[in-house]
Amino acid sequence: MNLPLYIAFRYLFAKKSHNAINIISMISVCGVMVATMALVCVMSVFNGFEVLVTSMFGNFDPELKITPVTSKVFDPAAGAMRQVREMPEVAVCTDVLQEHVLVRYSGRQVIAAVKGVSPSFRDMVPIDTLLIDGKFILQEGDTFYAVPGIGLASALGVNAGFVAPLEIYAPIRDRNVDLTNPLHSYRMEYAFIGGVFCINQPEYDENCMLVPLALARTLLHYETEVSALELKLAPGASVRAVQKRIRALLGDGFRVQNRYEQQEASYRMMQAEKWMTFLILAFVLAIALFNVVSSLSMLMIEKQDDVRMLRSMGAGDRLVRRIFLFEGCMISMLGALTGMALGVILCLVQQQYGLLKLGSSLGLFMSDNYPVKLAATDLLAIIATVFLIGLLASWYSVRHLGKKWLSKGRGRLALYLLPCLLLTGCGGTQEREQRVAVTIEPQRYFVEKIAGDRFAVHTVVPAGQSPETYDPAPHEMVSLARSRAYLRIGRIGFEQVWMQTIRENNPHLTVFDLSEGICWIGDGEQAHTRHTHCAEDPHIWNTTVGARIIARNTLQAFASLDPANEAAYQTGYRELLREIDETERVLHELLDTLSCRTFIIYHPALTYFADEFHLTQLAIESEGKEPSAASMKALVDRAKEARVRVVFMQQEFDRKHAEQVAKEIGARVVMINPLDAHWREQMIFMAQSLL
Repeated sequence: MNLPLYIAFRYLFAKKSHNAINIISMISVCGVMVATMALVCVMSVFNGFEVLVTSMFGNFDPELKITPVTSKVFDPAAGAMRQVREMPEVAVCTDVLQEHVLVRYSGRQVIAAVKGVSPSFRDMVPIDTLLIDGKFILQEGDTFYAVPGIGLASALGVNAGFVAPLEIYAPIRDRNVDLTNPLHSYRMEYAFIGGVFCINQPEYDENCMLVPLALARTLLHYETEVSALELKLAPGASVRAVQKRIRALLGDGFRVQNRYEQQEASYRMMQAEKWMTFLILAFVLAIALFNVVSSLSMLMIEKQDDVRMLRSMGAGDRLVRRIFLFEGCMISMLGALTGMALGVILCLVQQQYGLLKLGSSLGLFMSDNYPVKLAATDLLAIIATVFLIGLLASWYSVRHLGKKWLSKGRGRLALYLLPCLLLTGCGGTQEREQRVAVTIEPQRYFVEKIAGDRFAVHTVVPAGQSPETYDPAPHEMVSLARSRAYLRIGRIGFEQVWMQTIRENNPHLTVFDLSEGICWIGDGEQAHTRHTHCAEDPHIWNTTVGARIIARNTLQAFASLDPANEAAYQTGYRELLREIDETERVLHELLDTLSCRTFIIYHPALTYFADEFHLTQLAIESEGKEPSAASMKALVDRAKEARVRVVFMQQEFDRKHAEQVAKEIGARVVMINPLDAHWREQMIFMAQSLL
């Protein structure tokens, strides 16, 4: 488990010295839990009502409805319309002619929407299940019947079976109104009441009246025209796919609407109400989540001693702040997950048993119980909202309040570090004088050749770890604190990040820079340290020129640390120089006559090696980032042109990309270790691999 995450987890469940901190933390968790549970329940109820309304509209609205864009009517026998009717996915097609008219009965009159439908309308919608009186009948011989909605029937004072017919008036098209006798400007038809329907939607119940299509055409003076085609699809047909096909078939002159688009205003209103309620409850949730600020503040005050101890073991600001940031996120997510689980359980119980009723009397509303429906998108939106607000509250606490409590006493850190060093030293000053610390294993080669067994060597970045990305464990920092001196290699990523912390936490430590005198090679494409953007390549030990400079600086470091044995160090230094000279001679013998002088390497660690022996290095990785597809293609093209035969791979990195490039260009993959403590053997091995 990640160290900051592990510590934060322990802080969350561990008992605090002040019980109030536990209480405040639990209050924060409970507040988030209740708000999250309310969000889940309220959103699910809105979804339930949406499903309920959709089902009611579905009893009357067709699955697809075709209407003209610019005119009121169109010819349903046109070529494209025939193709629509003949589509195998279309099970029922109903002609519809709809217009607003004046309806009169026994002195009462109402403006209504008369909807003329063909006989197939009965197969289009389950109209028989919607009737509350009479039966669905539109025509018997020459007698026309009308089926009004319950609200319209009530306004006219009619019911099924009334003897007197309804009078239906519509203006005569293309005729001006005669003010002296207005009735001459209207056409009037009669229709008896066949039945009354009710779908609990005012739009239809109070305004709509079904009549035969023939009556509507006679009344409105049309011959074959219709105002809409209503379609019912075959079982299993995709509404979206069929809608798309019909739109392509009919072009821009017609609208093809599904049920949601036919009632777009109603659905948009429900969605607006749902998300406005979500925002209101999210605001309540934000207030509950900002209790995290007080919880983290008190926790930071209590854990100051722990923070000092962590700093004494090498922890930096970033690690300490991440602990409390994770702590705040855990509080919010614990409450969120608990509240979400409770909300889901409540919704499932309501779906199954209907505990919450809409009213005390059964049948009073469309549904006796509160309808609920869980939606995965709502749950994801809720959890994302809780996480973002919780992260913001935690970040505010750590970023602003942490400046006071997490950084307090940092200037006096050496006072807290000294007892720790005395306890962990286990040998006191004597052991510290016999130990030096280095960053990477190749430095061990130079140190042991010069110092012999007079000093023990502790390598901070273990073998197999990348010095560009390595974060030391606490025990590594304790071992470092027991050293007398630190020999840094120069500008490698680990040192760029940790050197300041090491100096601050170990004031006794003498630091020597072995890169003094190096002529740095700057290459923007190969500057790749993870934590810095310096332009110099830090791999200075992969060359005999750099090795001599490192050896000279190492000699000066030990001569300064132990002047009494300087003569012995000088002897080791001269022997090391002879070994470096011999290595250089062998390398020139191997590489000076090399025909293919270009090689590929995953991590560009051989810049100085290539420069000294006039080779060309092509790197797969760039600035510590994995290669893109474009960069990989460019690399392969360049490698083929140069006839590259070798792809070097380091053990610290994934070999997938190296193997992919080697396969593309027909080269072999060679595993090297520029971080090996056996410097001479590794240098010669790399040269031999290029042959």
